[in-house]
Amino acid sequence: MNPELVSVIIPVYKQSEEVLANLAELSNDKYTKTEITVVVDEPTQEFLKELCNFSNVKVIVNKDRKGKVNALNQAVQSSAGGYLLFADSDVLLPHNIIYNSVSEIGDNDILDYSKVGIVKSRISRLTSIDYLQAHMISEIFSKISRKTFAIDGAAFMIKRNALERLGGFRPMVSEDFDLATRSHRMGLNYKMSCSIKVNVGQPDNFNEWFMQRIRWAYGMGEWIKQNLKYLFRMVVYSPIIAISAILIMLPTITLGIMLYAIYSKIVSSYFITYIYYTIPSSSVPIREYVITAYYAEAGKVVMASFSTFIMLVPLYYYLAKRDGEKFSPLSFAVYYFMYQPILLMVFLIGISLSFMNIKPDINWVT
Repeated sequence: MNPELVSVIIPVYKQSEEVLANLAELSNDKYTKTEITVVVDEPTQEFLKELCNFSNVKVIVNKDRKGKVNALNQAVQSSAGGYLLFADSDVLLPHNIIYNSVSEIGDNDILDYSKVGIVKSRISRLTSIDYLQAHMISEIFSKISRKTFAIDGAAFMIKRNALERLGGFRPMVSEDFDLATRSHRMGLNYKMSCSIKVNVGQPDNFNEWFMQRIRWAYGMGEWIKQNLKYLFRMVVYSPIIAISAILIMLPTITLGIMLYAIYSKIVSSYFITYIYYTIPSSSVPIREYVITAYYAEAGKVVMASFSTFIMLVPLYYYLAKRDGEKFSPLSFAVYYFMYQPILLMVFLIGISLSFMNIKPDINWVT
């Protein structure tokens, strides 16, 4: 092992234009003590020809589809760097990412990057907001505890000795979450970089979005099953961090429920007082009472939803502006009132399938 060497590892299935762009970018990085390994499952001939243009890149070819986890572990075994930088095939890496990463990781074991969704369609405009949430959660863990039990594995750096202590990547759909949780158990230090931004490819249509999210949901269920007791202890012993993460991941649901509970008490108290003082109990028709109660409940839901939305708009506006992204109140309204409830249903389905040991057709090999 060379402690100053950085090994960049990129797993690919078939081909990727983004990888070719990243290889060109990495070749011009200010940090020169690097080695780059690309592991390709079932590569196309055109892609292999393109890779031949990069003399400084080691290419590992798997004629059959071995899967991402196998590719990562395969590349790690053939690498020699003291630092390991992993990048998916659908990301675009920024200029001098290696130099900046080595400068920033310091005494931390894991360095995560701020992810920015690449917007090419309406659906990708909505999914890009997910990354604002993820960034906020990661910042909470980074600043409060310097530990994390979840990480977006699209791109990150980890020290080799830390990965070796963790035993490498395990064959799971959410191998990144699993790695992060094991790092939390071992007390490894984690840092979220707010200055290094990695652009991540997004689904261009609903079918692609659904397949990706159901895979993530299934992987999350797998991850929860593996770490249920530990995650429960985290909620008990670190409730502030856990509740903050849940609030940010599902703001439509969690904050809405909290406000609903508040409004429920207020409206119910007002409704009971109104019935008691204005209408004699003997003259209240049951039908009118039920209808009035129904509208009262509906009013509580509406008030809770809109109050939550109004509270979150300035927060997400600040996050977007801080990260140099555009913020559209209209897009956020669609995200909040339509996208988030659909996302929740998809995740509940995927997690349930995982707990029932029913693997959906997610076109994924671990």
